[in-house]
Amino acid sequence: MDSYFYLVIFAGLIAGASTGLLGVYIVGMRIPFIGTCISHAAMAGFVYGSFFTFQSASLTAVSPVLGGIVASVIAALSLVAIRPDKPRMDINVGLAIVFCLMLGLTFLGIGLNQGSRSEMLGLLWGNILFTDRSGTVTIAIMALVLVLFSYAFNKELKVLLFSRSIAAATGIHERFVYGLFLILCGITLAVNLPLIGGLMIFSLVTCPAAAAYRICTGHKSVVITATVFGMLSALIGFLVSYYLNLPTGACIVIVSTIIFALSAVYGTIRNRAD
Repeated sequence: MDSYFYLVIFAGLIAGASTGLLGVYIVGMRIPFIGTCISHAAMAGFVYGSFFTFQSASLTAVSPVLGGIVASVIAALSLVAIRPDKPRMDINVGLAIVFCLMLGLTFLGIGLNQGSRSEMLGLLWGNILFTDRSGTVTIAIMALVLVLFSYAFNKELKVLLFSRSIAAATGIHERFVYGLFLILCGITLAVNLPLIGGLMIFSLVTCPAAAAYRICTGHKSVVITATVFGMLSALIGFLVSYYLNLPTGACIVIVSTIIFALSAVYGTIRNRAD
């Protein structure tokens, strides 16, 4: 096996770890749909980034990524405006509206750009085999930033997991921390999008964290377990696809779902035994 094989594995492990860590807070706040919402915003940014730089080969490799980051950050900031203490707009309704807009913009951009339509459609499914050293470094840097953020704002994030309204009432800068978290969420999903795909990254955000919540109790153990489950999903999914010649993204999704199913069964058996 050459060095590129291990580079792909390393990229998958980092992607799985970062999305698993994100999922702890997204699932814990009961807003799992935010992962697919922001990932579709990133897809729209990628599509229009490619659309506007289609004529310039020197920018094509950079601008789509920047477009995805900008679009996902804008979508994240729009969600910050939805206040938990205002009953007129539920967070899930806001997510659905943003998701519909971004999905429409994505397919509109794909329809307009006929020059690289197949490449844009590939963003829906992702392909970890297309990773390179610069992309892997970017993913690793964002994973490190996410870890540092979760450590620096550990107390605030724990309160947010319990209740945003209570967090605001206790004097914590709830809106600032929540907004910063969503921005990091958007950037992390955007840089991981080409590897996992817009339709599949939702699985890596949701399943490892949901599995960890099923079998763990303390916050620290949930974080560690969700991160490990995310890494295992990416690693096992890639190896299965590699040796059986199957679609990589689909294998990663199926493995992450199996991990959740096994954790749910284990959690049920343990609870009955207690």
